[in-house]
Amino acid sequence: MKTTYALIPLFFVFCTAIAAAQCATGVDTGGECVPPDELSPQQAPIPRHQPQQPRTVWADRWGAIAIDSGTSSVGVSENQTSKSAASAESLQRCASKSNSQHCKLELAYGNGCAALAWGATNVGFANDDTQTKAQNSAMETCQANGSSGCKIVYSACSLPVRVQ
Repeated sequence: MKTTYALIPLFFVFCTAIAAAQCATGVDTGGECVPPDELSPQQAPIPRHQPQQPRTVWADRWGAIAIDSGTSSVGVSENQTSKSAASAESLQRCASKSNSQHCKLELAYGNGCAALAWGATNVGFANDDTQTKAQNSAMETCQANGSSGCKIVYSACSLPVRVQ
């Protein structure tokens, strides 16, 4: 029993030393405490409120290709905010070059790349994740029916835009 009473003062000394071990950053106490930013991760106090990181928001972008096969006119659009806007712009551009109403929407693509290859007897168009992949696919389509002289006449990307 006497041993128990003798340990009580040691307990208070130990608790006081722990309580005095931390101090606020920038407070000079003559080296008797450790600022919180110097504590190890296990000793650091847990913040009550973690600010939430803002969520990344992306806006879609669209492009389109319209062709008048009778006049070989092409109308294109890139970086439009909607599929309908991209389609309408490509059709309008095609019609303004061909002076006819025979333009046909061949491709509308979103958040990616597109390419158009033109050959002696065939046309190829494609969209893909990258411009190189789109160009390769357009060339393959152009050459598929034995068309000669296929070459890329248009390629572009309409990639999403970070808005937040």
